[in-house]
Amino acid sequence: MTTQQANTPFAPPQVKGWCPSLYAPMQAKDGWLVRIRPPFGQLTAQQAFCVAEEAEQHGNGLITLTNRANLQLRGFSYEQAQLFPARMRALGLGLADAGQEKRQVLQVAPLAGLDPACAPDTALCGQMLRNALLATPSLNALPDKFGFAVEGGGLWPLGTLQADIVLQACQALGQGMWRVVCGTAQSDPLPLAAAVACAVQVAVQFTVCAGVKRPLRQPEIGPLLFGACAVPWRTASALAAKALAPSCCVGPIVAGVYGLGVPLGQLTPAMLRACAGAAEQGDGLLRLTAQHSIILAGQQAMPKPEGFVTNPADARLRIFACSGQVGCAQAHNNAPAQAMLLAQDMPPHGSVHVSGCAKGCAHPSRASLTVVPDLQGYALVRNGTTSDEPTSHVPDFAAVRAFVRAWAAQETAQTKS
Repeated sequence: MTTQQANTPFAPPQVKGWCPSLYAPMQAKDGWLVRIRPPFGQLTAQQAFCVAEEAEQHGNGLITLTNRANLQLRGFSYEQAQLFPARMRALGLGLADAGQEKRQVLQVAPLAGLDPACAPDTALCGQMLRNALLATPSLNALPDKFGFAVEGGGLWPLGTLQADIVLQACQALGQGMWRVVCGTAQSDPLPLAAAVACAVQVAVQFTVCAGVKRPLRQPEIGPLLFGACAVPWRTASALAAKALAPSCCVGPIVAGVYGLGVPLGQLTPAMLRACAGAAEQGDGLLRLTAQHSIILAGQQAMPKPEGFVTNPADARLRIFACSGQVGCAQAHNNAPAQAMLLAQDMPPHGSVHVSGCAKGCAHPSRASLTVVPDLQGYALVRNGTTSDEPTSHVPDFAAVRAFVRAWAAQETAQTKS
């Protein structure tokens, strides 16, 4: 950071409150952002080849695998951003109705149908919920970031997918029983169709509540929504102490199923093509995860397309960064490049989030170390987020690297002792 930058007050970061989507591109420093929400987080190999071509021909070649398992393409002109939806609809990656497209903010456990320990009706639950969302126009009133998830358990434990309303399998009660989780409340176990209807009913109730934040941001709204719907509820169980580690999504998973890590969630067209080529050697599908990995099934051996991480111990799986000042006018550093440098210095445990500003878009959750540029150089937050009080300040990025090296040396010494 230059002296001029350090002495210039940073403007407060602007929180957009919404995400780009197929019909709502977002203007950024490097052009317009467009986003694809593949149904259930899955693309065919042929669709992936076409998306790579799209990014190369009409964007700047940068593709982001987002925290919601979407694909975001950068650097489009305004004209090409307007033409983008029609091309995606032709590929089967978009709906003609903009309202329906908005309503399918839905994550389904990526290993549904692959993991023997995952509830066998998980994919069916996801399909039924998607159908119900598409058939309920009143849900257009939901905030743009309001999301749903379906969890079947198994290697992707219950409580892992983060969403405002979650359907969770109750496998101990037998196939076909599900509960609805919203904030701090959960329903009693319900048959599948009833659970789907309950989830939609709770979402509709949210649309008529004034002045409340969505359940993921205001968990205490859950009991109020269940009560307003006359749905019996109890306090939600703390099923997951922490988010699923990205390393769990990389390397061999179950027989014939492998995960490829995407450092910082950043793909190039060449990487996406290589992954699609590997998928063609298996069942032909790319399954996207919110943990910045792509799962391939039906493989004879671990595929190793260039640019991906295949070793679960690779430190690049434990770093997070936004697009930085190259792509965002609110950022004050080259966050991706700095994060990749810190990956060379990290201890064998712990995570690092390098943010471009105080919003912390790339990693809203806690990290072992969060790095944020500020008027003093860089603020360091231990075991927190960008919104937490800094633990210390350092004058420049060289000092950040020195801090991380010292942290790594300390952890190594403790391990030996």
